Amino acid sequence: MTPGRDFANFKDLDGLRVGILGGGQLGWMMILEGRKYPLAFYVLDSPEAPACRVADKCFKLEEYKELVDSVDVVTFEFEHVYGEALRYANEKGKLLPGIESVELKRERWKEREFLRRAGVPTPRYYLAYSVDEVAKLLKNEFNFYGVVKESRLGYDGKGQYFIKSQSDFEKARDYLAKVRDVFVVEEYVDFDYEASIILVRDQRKNFACYPPTYNRNEKGILVYNYGPLRDGGITAQMAEVAKKIALALDYVGVMAVEFFVKSERVFVNEIAPRVHNTGHYTLDAAHISQFEQHLRAITGLGHGSAELTSCGGMVNVLGLPLESIPIEVLRYGKLYWYGKREVRKRRKMGHINIVDGNVESVKAKVEKVLSILYPNGLDL
Repeated sequence: MTPGRDFANFKDLDGLRVGILGGGQLGWMMILEGRKYPLAFYVLDSPEAPACRVADKCFKLEEYKELVDSVDVVTFEFEHVYGEALRYANEKGKLLPGIESVELKRERWKEREFLRRAGVPTPRYYLAYSVDEVAKLLKNEFNFYGVVKESRLGYDGKGQYFIKSQSDFEKARDYLAKVRDVFVVEEYVDFDYEASIILVRDQRKNFACYPPTYNRNEKGILVYNYGPLRDGGITAQMAEVAKKIALALDYVGVMAVEFFVKSERVFVNEIAPRVHNTGHYTLDAAHISQFEQHLRAITGLGHGSAELTSCGGMVNVLGLPLESIPIEVLRYGKLYWYGKREVRKRRKMGHINIVDGNVESVKAKVEKVLSILYPNGLDL
């Protein structure tokens, strides 16, 4: 089987092997959702990784060729997976989404330049190749009120420096001078709120979007989200931009597009060419979850409905061990525990999904769960 095959019946699907590069919680949930189909799942990661614990077979990094050669289609659950495996899967014609989408995310400057070429709205930005160029841009273009981003390993707020004064920059200057990387220097958007949309595009080029959600990030990491966002004008803008990005990449699979919303306008903050944290609520609030949608898209089954069955939301469990989570949270939502062995500050250990009949009730439950999980406030 090669990506793009149409299925006459489920017998054709029986035994199809899906390779997943990366064994984190996104792969874990993808496999659990995929168990309703007669699929086999092979994962490239260490045996203790969440996805490896539920996979049919787990491969070490150096065994990437064996994994790719033994599966029908390869996908990834995170951008910063083993590059050799990505390239080999692409060479074999098995990688979905395509390698261009993940390469954009492995270098922030490539992502920004792609979005510019695609003609979608982003914050104003410039590229810099030294700390002196960063200083000049911050002074001349942004009056020392901007954001400096390293290009590599950009996720969950890593490698980002929020500069609100010249003294902020001077504090960061010595560290930035040691970085051998391209910097993205962009304006600080004083947004009204943050939001995101989850899209799916299948191999038949059919396209659908879940309703957008409101997001709350702290220091670059998602704390919670809820929705659907009820502003029809903003929703339409987001869907149009998401479709434009997917078409420009000839994308197959699930993608998240994160936005800043300011004065009824949307600006793309970043894209995520995979299932995404802001789509976790679809496990309980949608006819078909983002994880099932992704599998259906990449295997050739075609996507399904992106309609919601209720309003929904999600609270991340960040840096907390299982024993510190009060059972009381189950009064307000459903716990998904990833089973990671090491607890670290800011690390996503699990999440709580919340559903209700209206957005206001979901928001109230989100706030209640936050007060239970973090009674002294969230320390990031």
